[in-house]
Amino acid sequence: MSIQPEDRTTMDLFSPSRPGRPRSNPYDRVQQSRYNKRSQRMRDKQSGFHRLEVKLQADVVARVDEAAEELGLARADIINEALRQWLHM
Repeated sequence: MSIQPEDRTTMDLFSPSRPGRPRSNPYDRVQQSRYNKRSQRMRDKQSGFHRLEVKLQADVVARVDEAAEELGLARADIINEALRQWLHM
């Protein structure tokens, strides 16, 4: 019988006992991060968001960061609002 990394049942059967505080999560940090990212993508998808990767020049990103800091918003919110205004939405 093999152990699957996402299997919570067999991990306890075959793992050696260790001294110290018990782990609160059976996954290692890489698997936790992967699981959390997948959950975030699913929440975003259910909320109607779409992921988009864009390459921008450094001076544009610097100006967007400045505007975001001044307005207390996230970079994505600034870009989203700018695109909405440009597209007359």
